[in-house]
Amino acid sequence: MAEVRSNRLSLNEKVCYSLGDCAGQIYVALATFFLTGYYTDTVGIAAAAVGTMMLVARIFDGTSDLIMGALVDKTNTRWGKARPWILWTAPLMGIALFAMFSVPEFLGYDGKLIYAYITYILLNCIIYTANGIAYNSLLARMTLDVQDRVSCTSIRFVLGTITTLGVNAITANLVTQIGWSYLAAGYSGLMAMLLFTCFWGCKERVGEKSDGETVQVKEVPLKVAFPTLLKNKFFYLQAAMMIFLYINIMTVGSMMYFFCNSVINDLSQMTFMSMCYTIPTILGCFANPTLVSKMGKRRVLIYSFILAIIGRLLVGAAGTDMTLILVGVALHGLALGPIYSNVFAITPDVIDYGEWKTGIRSEGLTTCCVSFGLKVGLGLGGFVVGQILAFGGYDGMAATQAQSALDAIQFGFGYLSVILSAICLGIIYLLNIDQYINQIQADLTAKHG
Repeated sequence: MAEVRSNRLSLNEKVCYSLGDCAGQIYVALATFFLTGYYTDTVGIAAAAVGTMMLVARIFDGTSDLIMGALVDKTNTRWGKARPWILWTAPLMGIALFAMFSVPEFLGYDGKLIYAYITYILLNCIIYTANGIAYNSLLARMTLDVQDRVSCTSIRFVLGTITTLGVNAITANLVTQIGWSYLAAGYSGLMAMLLFTCFWGCKERVGEKSDGETVQVKEVPLKVAFPTLLKNKFFYLQAAMMIFLYINIMTVGSMMYFFCNSVINDLSQMTFMSMCYTIPTILGCFANPTLVSKMGKRRVLIYSFILAIIGRLLVGAAGTDMTLILVGVALHGLALGPIYSNVFAITPDVIDYGEWKTGIRSEGLTTCCVSFGLKVGLGLGGFVVGQILAFGGYDGMAATQAQSALDAIQFGFGYLSVILSAICLGIIYLLNIDQYINQIQADLTAKHG
């Protein structure tokens, strides 16, 4: 039996934990907003081929996520189970990001496509998997306190959203001046530094001897943990939520690039549009702990997805009316603050539910639903973007785009998000873990006390 202290987290530890997500958000922001455009407009790969590549990569994700989840559960070091993987992957994340945005010019079309496949799968399916599952497992090993988890994820997404805004603004304004390789090199160094800070600033309390309150956590082998994971109904709903949420995020982000670059012909407008998107998201993150304390995570999520649907309906109906578009973008952004915070805060609850129902606690395997859903969502989102662009006849090397391509971009930027948000609303209606959470916390506290 290992031990984990259940006392509250300090603000410093919450911030250090959140900086680990800032590193991940550098990659996610680049993959969401710029990667498809980089491949089509700079490297010259066809949009359909880019989408297919992102879809094919998902074949590797299911296996790699389960393997990594099992490895985290089996890891035992003086740093804990999750923190070592954050340390080990820190330099690799930076190196792989630089390689992905440095497709050699001397390669022919097929060579560039092969290079893109290798570097994308290396970063997304192997290195980012190891880092992401370890990171998302960490919070469940830092505290069992529900309000602490909500507070921690809210800070995480405030800082992560600020990071996304900064990446969007810097990239949109500097990429034409210094090029993708130099820009990626700067981001790579920053990612590694943030992950090192997360590693040193956080602590897993498993095995710690203390005079304070402790919680006993039984360690179980994979052959026992995996079958019990499949009995956790909320595991499937959480995975589905992550998939459709990140398909939504990927399509909106990628289409924002194409909307600014091709529909209104001014990529620099992406900075202001990103501000209208992310500043309300930050406000939503700040408001989330208060909202959750009054309504619970599920009700907050239901209202937030309804607000997101209203926002994207305005964007879809606006055409090129920038005022209406920005209002819709801001409403969607405001909804995303509580959505981001609560979807990730639910994961530790799903872990607790699994232990409550089966007696088996497995942070690594359960957390793979977050990593798997996020990456599958990004990949499927990239595929959807590629197919929409290809259907509209988009040509990344053309000086101007056909009207059918512009119409496809506007659909992807507006109404598609309405459909995806409605699906997420249906999932969260079924994901009613809040009805059990007080009993779960009481029973687990009594069990481990």
